[in-house]
Amino acid sequence: MMKILVVDDEEGMRKSLSILLESEGYLVTQAASGKEALKALAEDAVDLVIADMRMDAMSGIDLLEHIQNRRIEVPVIIMTAYGTIQSAVTAMQMGAYDFIIKPFEYIDILYKAKRAIDWAVSSKETSGRVRAEAEATRALSYKETAGMVMAKAEAPEDSPMIMGESQAIKNLKDMIRKFSMNDFPVLITGETGTGKNLCAKAIHRNGSRSKGPFVSVNCSCIPEHLLESELFGHTKGAFTGAAVERTGLFEAANGGTIVFDEIGTIPKAVQSKLLGVLQDKVIRKIGSNKESPVDARVIAATNIDLYESVQQGDFREDLYYRIKVLHMDVPPLRKRKEDIAFLAQHFLSISAPQLKKSHVAGFTPEAIERLTHYDYPGNVRELQNIVYSSVAISEEDYIGYYDLPASVLIHGGIQMIEVHDAALKSEEREKRMIIQSLKKHPDNLSAVARDLKIGRTTLWRKIRRYMIDIDQYKNSF
Repeated sequence: MMKILVVDDEEGMRKSLSILLESEGYLVTQAASGKEALKALAEDAVDLVIADMRMDAMSGIDLLEHIQNRRIEVPVIIMTAYGTIQSAVTAMQMGAYDFIIKPFEYIDILYKAKRAIDWAVSSKETSGRVRAEAEATRALSYKETAGMVMAKAEAPEDSPMIMGESQAIKNLKDMIRKFSMNDFPVLITGETGTGKNLCAKAIHRNGSRSKGPFVSVNCSCIPEHLLESELFGHTKGAFTGAAVERTGLFEAANGGTIVFDEIGTIPKAVQSKLLGVLQDKVIRKIGSNKESPVDARVIAATNIDLYESVQQGDFREDLYYRIKVLHMDVPPLRKRKEDIAFLAQHFLSISAPQLKKSHVAGFTPEAIERLTHYDYPGNVRELQNIVYSSVAISEEDYIGYYDLPASVLIHGGIQMIEVHDAALKSEEREKRMIIQSLKKHPDNLSAVARDLKIGRTTLWRKIRRYMIDIDQYKNSF
């Protein structure tokens, strides 16, 4: 059984990740700091380390450096917030196997974990020239490390697509339907985590190219010197380290759709070559004189004002108008708050079975109120992670607002001292309700459970939690 060490100073993230990984058959250990992680690594070997970038005392990069200095051979995946991508790239240059941007979808971390472990196993079995070529190929490839996700790596069909009942979402779905009826390039704008890539998938799946491949490349995550090779491919020996011939992403997307996520980060030199491909419908691998035709629908996505980038000279104007034949803007979650309760319940229905918390059925009205008042800088993706984390730590049938992360409670209008006091008041109110129902049904715990609309097992758990002496309220049960 493969063993994974999860390192994060946030308990909810550690716990939810651990439960998720364990559900996939991994043996998981946890560490709340870099120091604890090093101690765990000294005591036992692991097959993968997943560590948060920002932790007190010792950062994820510091931990990576200690692991390398101690010659511990283990792949490391760094978890990082969107604003610290450059630090994650630095970690990659220092030897981290991969990184993933928070908030992320859990299917992505599972996929990256499997790849990292498979790579580590194959590395141990490979030696000499063969291993050197394998290392060179990985460095040039990046694949998911760089953000490219082929159709086979997509989330399962029950993964949320474009969900919600607000007018904004209804308008978005109508636009997707219309865009799917043609093959023109599409520019999708919107903040990080709003679901731009999901919109691209929906356009692909509902269009005439649905049987073809769906290739998505995150342009912001691929180092500039590798981007051209990623997009167009290269021949063997085209440059130092090109140990094998490589098919580019454009060619891989032939007959289907290619998505350029964060297209505004593409360097000017590569923008020119991309424009040429869009105009002439042909690609030429690095190191080759042969041109090959390509037929892929282009969808671009960005979270920046691309027109402003054109005005500042950072993005080619002709390329801008080439990719913006059709345009849709995905609204942030804070502007469609009527969808929050619906989405939260949907994410709960998925996460509860995965985290082996099937008894968790929903949210209390107070929890929904707090979720609705939060602004979600990470948008839908952040809401999904909040729900996963809350389900992981909840011990009740319904998630209370005290199960939500502190950031949600504070930025949702409640200070921590108020949260503590309110939680105590809520527990005292619940204890009084149980006692009142026990007095009402002194001989029937099942009736008490029905009265309170909770399960009998949950009732027993609450009785023990509040240390209620049921003997004084019963004759016989």
